[in-house]
Amino acid sequence: MAFDKTDPPARFNIIQRRVKLFLRQLARKIDHKDVVDHVCEEGQMSGRYIFMAVMSCAIATLGLLLSSPAVIIGAMLISPLMGPIMLMGFSLTILDASAMRRAIFTMACGVVAAITISFLIVRLSPLTEITPEIIARTRPNFFDLLVAIFSGLAGGYAVIQRKGETIVGVAIATALMPPLAVTGYGLAVGSMQVAGGSFFLFMTNLLAIALSVTVLSRLYSFGAAHGARGRLWQGALVIGVFAALSVPLGLALRDIAYETSAINTVKSALLEPFADHDSRISDVVVSFPKNADIKVDATILTHTRVPEAEAALTASLTGRLGRPVRVNLGQVLIDEDKTLEAEAYLRMVDSSIAAPLRAEISRLESLGERRQSEAELRAAVPFQLAAADINAENRTATLIAAPHDGLAISAFRTMEEGLVTNFPDWTIHIVPPITELPLIGFDNGQTTISPAGESVLGDSIWALERWSARSVEVVGYASTAGALRQFDNRSLAYQRAVTVSDRLTQAGFAATPIGEYRAYRQTADEKQLGYQRFQTVLIRPAS
Repeated sequence: MAFDKTDPPARFNIIQRRVKLFLRQLARKIDHKDVVDHVCEEGQMSGRYIFMAVMSCAIATLGLLLSSPAVIIGAMLISPLMGPIMLMGFSLTILDASAMRRAIFTMACGVVAAITISFLIVRLSPLTEITPEIIARTRPNFFDLLVAIFSGLAGGYAVIQRKGETIVGVAIATALMPPLAVTGYGLAVGSMQVAGGSFFLFMTNLLAIALSVTVLSRLYSFGAAHGARGRLWQGALVIGVFAALSVPLGLALRDIAYETSAINTVKSALLEPFADHDSRISDVVVSFPKNADIKVDATILTHTRVPEAEAALTASLTGRLGRPVRVNLGQVLIDEDKTLEAEAYLRMVDSSIAAPLRAEISRLESLGERRQSEAELRAAVPFQLAAADINAENRTATLIAAPHDGLAISAFRTMEEGLVTNFPDWTIHIVPPITELPLIGFDNGQTTISPAGESVLGDSIWALERWSARSVEVVGYASTAGALRQFDNRSLAYQRAVTVSDRLTQAGFAATPIGEYRAYRQTADEKQLGYQRFQTVLIRPAS
């Protein structure tokens, strides 16, 4: 009686027979004994295997510390881990307990050697900061399981077909060696969370690759002599292990997806309280502590401070994310651009110094017309004068310099010293033109004035005394390379201002320290002008 091909059971039987025929044809092309002998030989314990495992893990560890994917991939090219893991998968297929023991022993020796060299390198290394490449291997998820499965299938196919084994071995090593290096890193720095997460990733990949090899080799009729009972036992083991691995890895993937969505939600919500102030996000960090509130640390660049912004964001994000949220919001006030900042400075200078000085210039101009005994001194002055008070009888002279783009304050101070030397019986004061005081330099990360900065500070004190300015503001800056974290830089900027303020107070000025970090467009200006521009202190007259 012929089968009705429209009947589903009959159609299933036809498909089943065709699949079995196809697999038998595949199996006829393979020399099973030759493949098994080759796998057993490659999976043996040897001095070369241990040496290459140590070298591979050493290079991978350095790549992780340097956060260099290229170095990590280079380490995979010499990894020998494909041999024992292939033997592990095939021994499970052919039910060879002796081969399984050899594979486990070889793999265990390689694991111990790899973790040991990684541990030693990290303990001896001056670089122990956790990098993105390390973090990426501490939270395994379901995608990592898929990578391991596909690597195992590719490895099994390459071994059975005896083609491309070296190239596929790189993929397998990529799934195994970096997690071992991270495990050694975690043990070296005393972080059991890092070590445990990376070792779980290693075991996940190891089991997934070995079982994938087992499944593929069964399709090529390896171990066919063991009958239906052996196939049932192997199938139950494969399904059970994959199911056990899929549950925690799937949950981990769900958590990662939630965190990614939460970060995007936070970024989109941060500017809502500042909608009318043309503000922008400077930086934002979102952390998800276990059994604790979500923490958001952010800095907003704004033209107008919004006092209630932090509370509004806390309430809004708590509702959107479905978990309690703690927001730490910094608001940095900025000007429209550097032109407005310069105009504000000049207005401040005009009200505090220039206006009184203009009145003094007017008075001195009328006196200068009546004095004739000053010709010799005038002739020795190497710059153009706006006004002068020269008293030949008392041998005193106050010389007010006209604005000059090519002369700095230090140049006028040097010229005053030269005139005093050339006219030793005169008391001579040069008043330099009103200009922005030069920046006082600091060495990177330091709160003590640099030697060059000491000279600039002396020139600034001299100029302020000549301008009769008694009250000043001292603005300290810090470059983004000045300290390890932003709040250290903020403290560094303020401490620099305090250092200069103390010196000005000793010189008789009323000095107010101000720390500014980050300054407006600091990142862009650092790229153009360099970090040194923001390792300085600016003195400006107070309004």
